[in-house]
Formats: sequence, structure tokens, C-alpha cells
Amino acid sequence: MKPPLTPLVFALLALPALAQTPPAPDSRTADQRIAELERRLDAMSQELESQMAGTAMPAAPQEGRYGMAPSASKVYGAPAGLSIGGYGEFLYQGKASTLQDGTHVGTDKSVDALRMVLYTGYKFTDRIVFDSEIEFEHGGYADKHPEGEAIAEFYYLDFLLSKAVNLRAGQMLVPMGFINEIHEPPTFLGARRPMVEQVLIPTTWHENGVGLHGDLPGHLTYRVYLMDGLEASRFNAQGIADGRQDGNKANAQSPAWTGRLDWTPAPGLLLGGSFYTGNSNQTGTGEAIQTTLWDIHTEFKAEGFQARGLYTRTTLSQGGIAALAPADPARAVGVRQWGGYLEAGYDLLRGSKQGLIPYARWERLDAQQAVVSGVFVDGAQDQSLVTAGMAYKPIPQIAVKADWTRGENRARTGRDQFSLSLGYTF
Repeated sequence: MKPPLTPLVFALLALPALAQTPPAPDSRTADQRIAELERRLDAMSQELESQMAGTAMPAAPQEGRYGMAPSASKVYGAPAGLSIGGYGEFLYQGKASTLQDGTHVGTDKSVDALRMVLYTGYKFTDRIVFDSEIEFEHGGYADKHPEGEAIAEFYYLDFLLSKAVNLRAGQMLVPMGFINEIHEPPTFLGARRPMVEQVLIPTTWHENGVGLHGDLPGHLTYRVYLMDGLEASRFNAQGIADGRQDGNKANAQSPAWTGRLDWTPAPGLLLGGSFYTGNSNQTGTGEAIQTTLWDIHTEFKAEGFQARGLYTRTTLSQGGIAALAPADPARAVGVRQWGGYLEAGYDLLRGSKQGLIPYARWERLDAQQAVVSGVFVDGAQDQSLVTAGMAYKPIPQIAVKADWTRGENRARTGRDQFSLSLGYTF
């Protein structure tokens, strides 16, 4: 809707009256007062023109929309035209000099320009919206620094048909867990993302696809997509994360289904689940490697308190993995994997514009709960982690987080770690 012209019209009509009315006592000269009035009118005119042209940038919403993070969903609230948002993270990590079994390995300290992200969207009409995320990781990619990365994590078109049924197509985020879709730093606790939502539910996981999303009666929201599937030839003992194709000339011999359903029975309370299933054998021949993930998750927020819980399991068809060559690293992938975490925090400054949130998280995960015959089980994949720390938010869009993680595993090679991060979103 175009903004009303009334303020500008009244201001223009007032000019002749001002010229005829005797000036009130004022220390400023007439020229100064006229210049100030002209400046204000010019600012009002520019704002009006930008909004009518659809170029004014809307503020980021406090909550996400249509399954997207707050800043990523800015375009949906734009009057028309272009919308820009983004987020970024800097991360310091200092690992302990000794392993869990007492072995001295020396300190390991690093500081990383972890990621810088730009969201760009364009609202063609109230019914057709484009949204995208362009990410530069580890300082970005250059010939001198090939370890960096520049990647488009999603770019899609949304056809908003109704509240209950909307069509989305393009490169999209897999709608599993909490972090994969909503990972702007101020939205989650911890200087680092939960390990369960990095290893067992890969993040950030995005593929080409098409699907539906919407809101249903009874405070239900859903998303269901058909996407290009995982590539089993890239699996390894650490899990399935390296099997992501990221939409890059993706082999689509065997597509996959993914989706989620969330229920919000009361303000601040969320209960839900998500799934992914598909054949990860993309060769078009040989035995299928059916890969199925699912999770159940819950979140509660009220009066400065926030808590999350998530449990996930992954299964792969044993016959398909066992058929791989003995020397193939993919044969070491766990045909059963599981994990979960609980976390909670409390805002000591609730009610003010700032936030001070002590938090704690407990995680448990095993990427090789079961393997095919003849595969060595790496005890380092059976992990327990406890993290405790503090987050400070001078404003809601900026978070400084510091925490300590106690890491243990069955191989006794766990290593404690201090992490410090600075994150922002706009």
C-alpha cells in the first residue's frame, strides 16, 4: 500500500501561510528557518518517493516468516521492490593443551572471520517474492586463500497462493532441526552451533527443489519439498554431511523428500518434527542406499527464559553400504546414528533493550552407533559435550557470546575449548 500524501500536501500548503504570518520571536534568521523547512520537506519527499518506488528497506522483523530467519524474511514485509539484510560472525577458539586421556598436544588457538552473509530479495507483487542468501566464509575465496568460500546458500521464488498453500521453487534450505533454517547468530545460544546440528543434521544444508509450505488450522505450520538427494560416495566415518550436493550440478538420479510440521499450542511454545528420506546412490546402478533422517524438537520462551530440546536419528540401508568396496571411505559411515541436546538460558536484563543471558547446553551424539561388518568403529564419533557461557546483547541485533565446552568421547581424545564470538544481523 502506498503511503498517504497528506503530510507532504499539508506542508506545501503551509508555505504561503508562513510567508504571510508575522514571525514569532526566534533567535534564528528568516533564511535559517526557511532553509530548515526546505531540508525537512526534501527529506519527506525523498522518503515518500523511495517508498512509492519500493526502494525503502524494511526493518528486520523480530520473528521469522515462512520458515525463514528474521533478517532473511525481510522481503516479505517490504511494500515492493528490493530488500537487503544480512548477518555475520567472528569466532575465536582456544583449545586445551591436553586431551581427555592426558596426552599433551599443545595449545591450538585461532580467530576466524567465520562468515559474512547478504540477503537480497525482491518483491515483484504481493504474491510473487524472490529471496536469496550469498555467503562468504573464512574471509571469502581468493587465489591466495583457496580455503575460503563464496556460495549462494539459497535463492528461490515464492508464489504466495493462500495462507495454507504456497509454492516454493529454487535452491532451498532443508527444513530440519532448528539451526539449518534459522542460524543468524543472535537467534541461538552458544558461540558455536550445536554439534548435533552440524554432524547429524548438516548445516547449512541446501539443495535444489520444489515444494509447498503454509499455515494450517490449529496453529500448525508445514513445509514439504522434493529435492536433489545426498551423494553417498562422499559419506565417511564422520557422517553424511559431506554428501551434500549444494545444488552444484547436482546428480539427480535419485531425488529425496523432506519436510516438517510444527505446532504452537500456546505463545512461546513450539512442538514439532522433521524428516528427510531418499536413495543416496546417485550412480543409477547398483543397490539403493536409502538414507532416512528424522528429528523431534521443542522450544519454550517466556519471561526471559528460553529452552530447546532436540532428538534425531539417521538410518542407512545396510545392504547398499555393505556393497561398497572395502577401501571406500563411504563404507565407514554409520548405518545407524543418533544424537540430541538440551539447552537453556535466562535473560537477566529482561524488559530492557539489552540482554545478558547465561546459558548451558548438554549434547550427546554417536555417528557410528552401528556399522557394516568389517568396519572399524572410531570411538571419537561417540561424543558428549557440555557447554556453559554468557551472551550479551547491547541491542537485539548484536550478540557477544563467550563459553567453555567440556568435550569427551569414547576414544578419550576429547578436548576442552573456549570460544568467543561476535555476531550481528540486520
